[in-house]
Amino acid sequence: MNDLKFAFRQLLKNPGFTAVAVLTLALGIGANTAIFSVVNAVLLRPLPYAKPERLVRIYSEFPTFPNGGLRRFPVSAPEYLDLRRETKSWESLDVWLNSGANIAGKGEPTRVTSSLVTGGLLNALGVAPVYGRLITRADDDPGAPLVANISYGLWQRAFGGDRGVVGQEILLNGRKCTVIGIMAKGFCFPPGEIDPPDVWTPLQINPADPGGRASHSFWLLGRLKPEVTPAQAQAEFDSLVKRSAETGSAGGHNFHPEAHTIVSYELQDEVMRGVKPALRMLLGAVCFVLLIACVNVANLLLARAEGRQREIAIRGALGASLRRLIVQFVTEGILLSSFGALIGLLLAYNCLALVKAAGDASIPRASEIGFDAPVFLFAIAICIVTGVVFGLTPLMHVIKHRVYDALKSAAASTTSTTSTQRFRHGLVVSELALALMLLIGTGLMVRAFWKLQEVNAGFDPKHVMTAFIALPEETYRDPQATIGFWTRLEERLKTLPGTKSAAILSGLPPAHGTVYWDTEIEGFVAAPGGSLQNIDFYQFISKDYFKTFGIRLVEGRLFEDRDGPGTLNVAIVNQTMARTFWGNQSPIGRRVRPHFRDPWCTVIGVVTDVKNAGLEKPTGTELFLPLNQVKDQALGMERTLFIGVRSEGNPSAAMNAVRRVVNELDPTLPLANVRSMEDVMSAARSRPRFLTLLLTLFSSVALILAAVGIYGVISYSVAQRTREFGVRIALGAQPADLLGIVLRRGMLLAGIGVLTGLAGAFWLTRFLSSLLFGVTPTDPVTFGTIPLLLVGVALLASYIPARRATKVDPMVALRYE
Repeated sequence: MNDLKFAFRQLLKNPGFTAVAVLTLALGIGANTAIFSVVNAVLLRPLPYAKPERLVRIYSEFPTFPNGGLRRFPVSAPEYLDLRRETKSWESLDVWLNSGANIAGKGEPTRVTSSLVTGGLLNALGVAPVYGRLITRADDDPGAPLVANISYGLWQRAFGGDRGVVGQEILLNGRKCTVIGIMAKGFCFPPGEIDPPDVWTPLQINPADPGGRASHSFWLLGRLKPEVTPAQAQAEFDSLVKRSAETGSAGGHNFHPEAHTIVSYELQDEVMRGVKPALRMLLGAVCFVLLIACVNVANLLLARAEGRQREIAIRGALGASLRRLIVQFVTEGILLSSFGALIGLLLAYNCLALVKAAGDASIPRASEIGFDAPVFLFAIAICIVTGVVFGLTPLMHVIKHRVYDALKSAAASTTSTTSTQRFRHGLVVSELALALMLLIGTGLMVRAFWKLQEVNAGFDPKHVMTAFIALPEETYRDPQATIGFWTRLEERLKTLPGTKSAAILSGLPPAHGTVYWDTEIEGFVAAPGGSLQNIDFYQFISKDYFKTFGIRLVEGRLFEDRDGPGTLNVAIVNQTMARTFWGNQSPIGRRVRPHFRDPWCTVIGVVTDVKNAGLEKPTGTELFLPLNQVKDQALGMERTLFIGVRSEGNPSAAMNAVRRVVNELDPTLPLANVRSMEDVMSAARSRPRFLTLLLTLFSSVALILAAVGIYGVISYSVAQRTREFGVRIALGAQPADLLGIVLRRGMLLAGIGVLTGLAGAFWLTRFLSSLLFGVTPTDPVTFGTIPLLLVGVALLASYIPARRATKVDPMVALRYE
């Protein structure tokens, strides 16, 4: 208690030092705590299911497919049934398919994300509803009445938290459906989804007619038996694949060790796979910030220790043991870091809301981020470690020198010992090196994000509003009714005031669902290891799609009114598809046959590439088909389409009129995902923008701390050498001479720090390659400009105390000699 009281008095005696040290530590501890809370929620905390370590995601893969193969691909219903029947490693194997649903009940119709699940999936998770029951195997039998579990959030939003909804019928996609259970608050499956499902309904696969083996639509989840390891389960899959290749029919869609494999990964790893490198990088960045903050405080403590050498020496002369001194100074260090931790926690708490808002569209499990026991323990651990380190810093001089030498040094000298100066200079060099590594990493991310901003998406997003409409199967079974609705809707949209054009489309750029459908290309002969007769993307569109989205025609013509039912089937291809299958020859007049066995379609035009797999990925082959020529086989896709409206002015104002039109055509249809195309493009850049924003913030803090660090060291050095400078001036030294002496020391420290930091950056940036777009990890522009920036900041930080050295009055400096 005496040590604590004395430590508190010491901090109060030096309010300037205390304020700077506490705020510096608060920045480092606060940033680390905020990012650790994200890392804890996303990477470290187990999934909220029973024994989540036994949950495994299972995929089919096609390694020999062009462009690196199809990895982590869905399974087909027959493949799922085979795996469930022929494997022994699993307590359960279940599949799901995310979709969407129109819900109509008491209030206005609403569109929600839904998930079709096999009957045992929710039970396999080991969760329980708050009211009602879960979907069971009996509900999954073909022909069983349609039932649904709904999320807690949907229960509150759509049904006002009424418990009586359990057992009630609602309309789900036009079908009568009974709500059988309400899931617990916070429940989510599949985990990590940006748009998680609110409704779960049984999939009801018919084993007698499960569909084609090539229809890969379902995601597969398994729960391992207690005695089975993931490696053993994978070995069983490998054996099954090998056996299937040996016994399967020639030319059939069989598993094969080289061409069609099965892979499995733990569910927890799969949820965090996409964001793990980014979060690790952010955690590393804030650790650098904390280290730089610690170095700054260490330098402050060393400077303060110079004034306490006599106090320390007298304590030792009076019999204080080294252990007793350590306890006293560690107490002071922990007290100092505790104040920093308290303010840091307040900063972290307030900044966490900003982090969640910025990363909500790019961080899985973002809703689970918050302050909990592990986060507080982390902050306490940082507080203790930094406190102990700081507490030991002032004792370095005493540990290395005898008490008598310390007393003599304290009485006779006002300058630091050479060893102490070297240590402080080493701290500054390490601080500059850490700052440079962080700045170079940030520079690479900024360059990559800038490159992503410059990507030509192939269309004009300005003044375009989009929305999603799904037609319920019960109401729109007939192809004529389906196509008729879209035709009437498009015509009505075109007549709205201020509308320049309107279109219907099946996939929204710059990223929409791949189909990888086998498509016959007339006259195409596949070369060994070359392209297959398979198309990455199909687009079903109305004729004004290209006009509405500002997509340029390269060759041939666009769809016209004459391209309708009963006329020649036509198609348009993108440039990537034209190059892939026809090389330098014109595709106009060539024929393709879509996978659903429609008659041959004649290619009438080629349009510029429009990003379809994401802004950061190469454009895939894309086939455009007119909506009004779609046959029954593809009708299922055409019940769920987007609308696009290009307006003369503010496109948002037009959406109220669009809602009225949709309501007049069918009052049961909700208008979902209403967004401008500029918002869609912004969302496509959300993850790199989130990373770049946080890294820029952290590196800015690091740069400021580094500047403060070198300023403090040079300023302290100038103060210690005041008498020397007074003598030099008295002997005729010019201000420029003194300026050069001080700046040379600052630039020497900066130069060593830059060289050390460059070596570290060359080693560290190789781990950033998966996060960079259009920039190499050793980008010469970044490695050339960032060191110059740091040197410039160091020069400025050194110049300020150097100017003070030139203004030393020799009479004042020598008065006490």
